[in-house]
Amino acid sequence: MSQPIALYVDAGIQASKYSNVGMFAVLVSVIADLVCDADSKWVWHRKWTFVRFIFTVSRYLPFFGIGMTFIAALRTQYYPGESCVRFGQASNVLHIICILAAEGLLITRIYASWKSKRLLTFLLVFPVVCFVISYVLSHSPLVVFEYENAFPINIPDPASCLFSSGRGNVFQYAALFLYELVLSCLMLYIRFRKYSDAIGPLQETFFSDSLRYMMYIMVMSSFSIILTMAPPLTWVSITDSPQVVIHSVLASRILFNLRASEGRSRIHTTLTDVSEMQFEIGGGRFSTPVLDV
Repeated sequence: MSQPIALYVDAGIQASKYSNVGMFAVLVSVIADLVCDADSKWVWHRKWTFVRFIFTVSRYLPFFGIGMTFIAALRTQYYPGESCVRFGQASNVLHIICILAAEGLLITRIYASWKSKRLLTFLLVFPVVCFVISYVLSHSPLVVFEYENAFPINIPDPASCLFSSGRGNVFQYAALFLYELVLSCLMLYIRFRKYSDAIGPLQETFFSDSLRYMMYIMVMSSFSIILTMAPPLTWVSITDSPQVVIHSVLASRILFNLRASEGRSRIHTTLTDVSEMQFEIGGGRFSTPVLDV
């Protein structure tokens, strides 16, 4: 029987492992704290819709995606002939799906705030363009810098089980930063163009939480770009899980705040005075992608 071979470990790999294990613990603690309260109050008794589906994906799929990263981070050895490529690819796919689901919730909110087919087309096409460009750049030999050779470190990793990654992710983080920046400008335009005269507590929660979400993602993306490019190559994986966690937690929090704001508004005023946001989607004033989960 083949004997297991120990994996290479240095300070960067250890720091990346601690960061990702810590992010898994943060996700578990945050979700566990809310799942029996906010989820049961605002989500579980609602009918299944497309928006509830993508909410569920962004809310619970990170357990599996980051859980796989957690397993990879704890790995200390491999067996000859073993390969971790498929496991790593599956983990990356789950990470991407989690982020796309959280951004999908954001797209539904923006569309609901100003129903326009042109706006919806832009909201669907623009992120695809950003993703395609970032993917092409991250796999192109024509990039303007040798990101794979910066701080070169000769580390044996025949099974691809070492907890490390290349610098090509910097393009994905840059695309995400640009995407959030454009959407935040679009949100500000909608806020001051359509709702400049009158804004109620529901709209205030909607715009402020959504803009706060975008700002946090841009800050996180900036840190991810720096941590991907500046340190030695073994430190790059430190950015794997934080993006997924912050997307999942903030996307869920926006929905819960909207629900709470709607509840307070219904207590203190009549339904017709709550908001000027006439979202007639699916029938009913408040049957909207913003709230209907």
